[in-house]
Amino acid sequence: MNIVRFSVKYLEEILSGVFMVLMSLTTFTYVVGRYIFGSTIQWAEEFSRYAFIWVVFLGAVVCTKQKRHISIDSLVRALPGRVRPWVNLAADVLTLALMMIIIWYGARLSYRATQITATLKVPQYLIYLVVPCSGALGFLYSLGDFRQHLREALTERRGN
Repeated sequence: MNIVRFSVKYLEEILSGVFMVLMSLTTFTYVVGRYIFGSTIQWAEEFSRYAFIWVVFLGAVVCTKQKRHISIDSLVRALPGRVRPWVNLAADVLTLALMMIIIWYGARLSYRATQITATLKVPQYLIYLVVPCSGALGFLYSLGDFRQHLREALTERRGN
């Protein structure tokens, strides 16, 4: 049961790591095959490209989950203490709006991707499905931040 709980808790990190390792191994094998043996694996370049897409979008979710996205906190720190939670709240609202846009356009991209990939013979919607899924996960994690910052803002308001 602990393995299941661990896997669910760190799903994004695990998937991102697996795709990163697979992408690296595939690229390494492709380069070695091409320059040392003079022959290539036909699907390696395509797989590496699609694995990179998954790594990027899942990595963005991990950064949102762990609150590690780049931010300019010096501006927020320069503001009066009672204003800070409201600025964080405004940033959360903008982030939630961005996640909704990513979900919307990612779903449209996935829905319209009806072709089959050239060498892997996989439907492209399976590759692009990571876009709306990462948007939805980012939305959920950002919603948690929004709730926390709203609580802080309301507490700060009552405290003054």
